[in-house]
Amino acid sequence: MRAVAISLAAVSALLFSSCKEADEQADVSFAKSTFASLVRGDSAVAMEIDWETLTAMGVPVGVQYLAVKTEPEKDSFKTGFITQFSANFRDSGGSVESFSNWRATSHDENNTTVTADSANGSLKLTVSERNSRKRLSAMEIVT
Repeated sequence: MRAVAISLAAVSALLFSSCKEADEQADVSFAKSTFASLVRGDSAVAMEIDWETLTAMGVPVGVQYLAVKTEPEKDSFKTGFITQFSANFRDSGGSVESFSNWRATSHDENNTTVTADSANGSLKLTVSERNSRKRLSAMEIVT
């Protein structure tokens, strides 16, 4: 009986571990594709961003977003952020292709930190889950 219990515990641990790895890989893929869309200036990426909590390169974008009152103004804010981020990133010579070694560096119940390396530092993206939906909630470059 003890051998059965130990076997079940081992199988459960393996299943949990593989589920966690699958979740992390899905988050890595989500972060990479969302960041690529943002860099391209694709307006459809707005649905993949958690605007209410977003922090970008140390700037509390979510606080600014929450201060906007009307839906048309919020839509304009999103469009402006995406356009400006894309232009600034490209103007600085950045490209998604310059990042490699995309991986999950931390993972908990609600957030996964995805890190990618470049010659100029590491990009850290936070993928959060809120209302059963994955969204990008933070971006920073660590040198």
